[in-house]
Amino acid sequence: MILQNLTTSFDNEFDFINRDLSEIEIRETHAKDKCVVWDISDPQKSYNCFLLAKNTQSKIICDLTFHKSSTSKKYLPRPVFKRVSLDGNIKNTRSKDKVIVDLSNSNDAIIFWKFISFIKKYKEIVDLDDLESTFKVIAKDSYFIEFDTKTEKEKAKDIIELVRKSDLKSSDIRSIAFESRKKDLKIFYLLLKNKTLSNGKKSIDHYRSKYSIQPGEEAIWHHFLKNHDWILGLNLDLVFIKEFLDEQSVGNPNSSGSGNPKVDLLGMSHFTTLVELKHANTNIFKKSVSKGRANTWDFTSDFIEGISQCLGQVEEVTKSFDGKQYVDGDGVILDKRFIHNIDPQSIFIIGCRCREFPMYDADNDNLVKYKVFQRFRRNNRIVDVLTFDELFERSYYSVFDKRLEFRWWEMDEKDLFV
Repeated sequence: MILQNLTTSFDNEFDFINRDLSEIEIRETHAKDKCVVWDISDPQKSYNCFLLAKNTQSKIICDLTFHKSSTSKKYLPRPVFKRVSLDGNIKNTRSKDKVIVDLSNSNDAIIFWKFISFIKKYKEIVDLDDLESTFKVIAKDSYFIEFDTKTEKEKAKDIIELVRKSDLKSSDIRSIAFESRKKDLKIFYLLLKNKTLSNGKKSIDHYRSKYSIQPGEEAIWHHFLKNHDWILGLNLDLVFIKEFLDEQSVGNPNSSGSGNPKVDLLGMSHFTTLVELKHANTNIFKKSVSKGRANTWDFTSDFIEGISQCLGQVEEVTKSFDGKQYVDGDGVILDKRFIHNIDPQSIFIIGCRCREFPMYDADNDNLVKYKVFQRFRRNNRIVDVLTFDELFERSYYSVFDKRLEFRWWEMDEKDLFV
């Protein structure tokens, strides 16, 4: 729309707080040398200043001018934001370097973005190429979808930058960490119980397909604990573990490449910790009572072979440590001046007491199994044996700062994570 030559008033302030955007529009002058914000109801009145926020002492305004681009032939908006006193004088600041125009109040921020949206409506005459290439308003879901596709390092970098720029309080950061670990615990619980999800899949099958994990339940637990290593770091009596290395060889192979056992997770710090995993459905005891001894239960071959494997790994890492280089997940060789292998500790995670021999069940066989299992653990100095449900209980306590109910295994999920 072309504006006719009229005696106009250009030096006016538009109240964005109390007036409606439908009362103004952006037009080009008849001479096509200016672009102004015009009052629709008053053809002789235009605005070069906009009120965005106001309190009892001062107000935030935006002086807006348009300058014609020689390349696009459109008008480039040049806003200048100022905090001024109610009499129009610019507010002084103690800083010589900058004046902060604070729009942290949600209502003030809404008015600001309405102002930006108003300008964007006039793309045919207003040059917004730089603005749109630099800033983009996106739906919240779109942001999370984009974030979810990033690598773990990219996510961590984004979160650190967000925390830095948003100036979050320590209590807010603790709240974020709590929600993150609460989410991890829920996944842990679902895998432990192998619940049927809303999509009809069992938890383990869903987890496998989501992360493209090879067959076998052991691979599921390996992936989960490796990617949520706080669960191990906080709950296995490991002090200051700097690195959890994935599937590390701990021996010296012979010329044919054999004789080189691997450990599932290797914790490196001022000492060495080896973590060997089975899975939560691995039985610790055989299904029937010992035939040779009354009131006694035999351990399964999976359990005994796992213990033997742990002992062999400790022996191998003791012999090979000094002459071996250790490489982290990024291919970086660890500086062995700061890590040592002194009487290495082995952690063996297997089975689930609550599933196999629950203590809340009055059955005498379960009590016998528990006593045998506990005596074995107490008399084994080199290998610490831990069940998956024990690991969950300890993790739960570290997140919620309270112990689980005695019969938590039988409780509904919603009652555990209130």
